[in-house]
Amino acid sequence: MAFPSGSTTSRDAVDIGKLFDAHGPYLCRVVHRLTGSRESAEDIVQEVFLLAYSRRHELEDRMGIRTWLYRVAVNHVRHRRRSFARYQGLLDRYKRQPAPRAEATSPDEVASQIQRGALIHECVKHLSDKQREVFVLYELEELEGSEIATILDIPVNTVWSRLRLARAAFRKQWAEIAEVEGAP
Repeated sequence: MAFPSGSTTSRDAVDIGKLFDAHGPYLCRVVHRLTGSRESAEDIVQEVFLLAYSRRHELEDRMGIRTWLYRVAVNHVRHRRRSFARYQGLLDRYKRQPAPRAEATSPDEVASQIQRGALIHECVKHLSDKQREVFVLYELEELEGSEIATILDIPVNTVWSRLRLARAAFRKQWAEIAEVEGAP
């Protein structure tokens, strides 16, 4: 990403407080109009100024900074929209799934299913975040690998690698719990 700067040294860092005072209200107003949400606008503007702070030594306090801030804010708005669209698509697919049938007929079978579900949940909880995402989407939500790659914005091979590691970790956790609790 190009910055509105020449070569600056660390002592020439932009004062982010002054930058926020000068451009924060403008950005918040613009982003609010783009998103339709005051809360989202405030979050995005905060993210923009956090990025500006982390790059303060690369920025110059001049007229082009407003353009850079606006461009970063618009990119954040676009990213949120894409993320929300992927999330909404996942919810829509979930809503279209038929409700699970109650295959159990006796109270003992229902209790057994509930216990098994709790054990599965416990095993999934012990997976790393990245492994859990792939495991849940593939094994429990039954999405295709390419679909998961699109949702998580990762290569398909990474999906399969994480799934392999997640399955191994799940089996290990299942065996440990089964040994302690006598689960099936």
